[in-house]
Formats: sequence, structure tokens, C-alpha cells
Amino acid sequence: MRISELLTQKYQLELKSIQPDQSLFDAAHILCAYNIGALPVVGHGDRILGILSERDLVRSIVKFQDRYFGKSVADIMTTDVITCGPNDPMDDIYELMVEKKIRHMPVVEGEKIQAMLSIRDFEFAHRRLMSQSLVDSLTGVPNSQYLTDILDAEFNRYRRFHTPLSVAVVKVDRYDEISTDRGDAACDHLLKWLAEIMVRETRAYDSIGRTAEDRFAIVFPNTDGKSSARACERLMRAIRTDPAAQDGGADWSSVSIGLAQADREMRDGERIMMLADERAEAATKDGGNCIEAPDAGPADPEDVPAQTTLRARREALENLYGTD
Repeated sequence: MRISELLTQKYQLELKSIQPDQSLFDAAHILCAYNIGALPVVGHGDRILGILSERDLVRSIVKFQDRYFGKSVADIMTTDVITCGPNDPMDDIYELMVEKKIRHMPVVEGEKIQAMLSIRDFEFAHRRLMSQSLVDSLTGVPNSQYLTDILDAEFNRYRRFHTPLSVAVVKVDRYDEISTDRGDAACDHLLKWLAEIMVRETRAYDSIGRTAEDRFAIVFPNTDGKSSARACERLMRAIRTDPAAQDGGADWSSVSIGLAQADREMRDGERIMMLADERAEAATKDGGNCIEAPDAGPADPEDVPAQTTLRARREALENLYGTD
């Protein structure tokens, strides 16, 4: 990110400044009125001559005492000012401010000051960039790397405390076909719609992430095979019965879900994800619009009974929920 991009995110762009012949009281009044920590000192044509901070004012009171109100900005301003330009990289300037212990950075283009940035502006932008690097920009759910970190943490908890752990992979059926026939906009609409349903239908402590172009994954902590299968069946029903799925003109597709649970033979969370992904692929190849999961037995008398074959399981789902 460049300094110019950081400026576009800054809430207060109006630059407050002061001239060298103004009084220190004038400077204190401006700092207090606008709740800012430093002022650029400018001359003719907005050329920067120095900088005056709250700390400078405090020190001047101690130094001058009774003579304080007779002093001007020029008497205490820092003239050796470090500045940056709009095209400078944000990270480089932030590192410079930390190294030099600078809390305010004037942005100068040519000899004219354009803006004043504080260390808080840089810290806010850094946190925002870090947040953006953890989520999928299209759907707003965690991206693959972030979800992998979550899964690793949950797998370590499983190994330590022997709490159950399940992972589901949700794969869009006919994704390539939709992309070819309807374009990227239709695929984007579909993925955002699916993400919204998954967020709505899962628990607050479940973690959803987009792991590939056409699929998502759900980490179910402290959840055994029976409960996770029931959760996947609820999700499948929500997708199939959502009004958008019933709209013939909607950019909608069915999904295939693969489900896996942690066991003692697995060395890490990646293996659970791979197994769930393999089962989602198998479900797609068998016709899609179904769940491929280990036989966990009936989760509930009203739920779809567990089947020993994928085709029988899909038929049970269709009998319960219908095919339309």
C-alpha cells in the first residue's frame, strides 16, 4: 500500500497548520480544538518549515515559565523535519517512524505539504490489511490459509483432550458449467449466496472458510460424526429449500458435501480436510446434490437415515426433501 492509498482511508483529511510567527497559545488552542497531537508549521505557498507537537508545548512551559505566553511557534518548533511522499510505500514509512520514534509524519509533494499522518493511522491501516489477508474478499469468510490455522489449532485440541472433531467440504456442482454458460458474475453471486447460508445455518463456534474456487470447508469443533452429519443434512436442506434455489432464473447450483472426522491414525488436520475433500469429489462424480459421509447411524428418527452406499443415501435425501 502506498501513502496515497492510506490518505484515502483517513477520516479527517482537512489539514490543520500554523505559521511560525503565531503564539504558542494559538498552537495549543488549535491542538485542543481539533484533538490532534501535532501541527505542521508552514510558510508561503504551504511550504513546510517545521513541526510543533504537544510534547514541545509541555517542554516549553517548563523551559520558559512566565515568559511562555510571549514566545512564538518559531522559538520551539522542530526544523529538521522528516517527511514522506504520496508514492512512498506505507510499510517503509511505518518502519521509519518506529525506528526514529516519530509519532507524526507530514506528507509532502514537491515543497507543499498535503497532509499529516499519525502513527495511529499507520497502525489502523496495518490492522485492516492483516484482517483483509485472513478473509476471502468475495464472500467475507476466512480464506484457505486462515481456516487451515484454525483447523490446526482444533486438531491440537483434539489430540490433547480427545474431544471429537469433524470437517465438511462443500463443493459446488456444475461450477465450471455455470462459469462457461453464465460468466463470472453468476459464479460470484452463487458463492456469496452459499456463504450466507452456511454462516446462517452453522453454530457461532463453527468455522467456515473458502478453500478453493468452487468449494468451502466447515470445521466442527467438539462435534462427533453423528452430530456433524446431522448439521450437514440441515445445511443441505437449507440450500435446497432456500427461495433462491426455487427461482428458475437464479444463478443457483446444487452442492455435494464430504464429511470426515479426526481419528488416532491422523497426524494433522490437513488429513481430515483431504479426506472430506475426497468424499466431496466422490459425491460429485456420483451425480452430486448429496452427502458422502462415514456410516454413523441415524442421527435422529426425523433425520435422513445413514446409508452404506452413496446412491442409497442420496435417494433417501430425495425422498425426504424432494428433487425440486
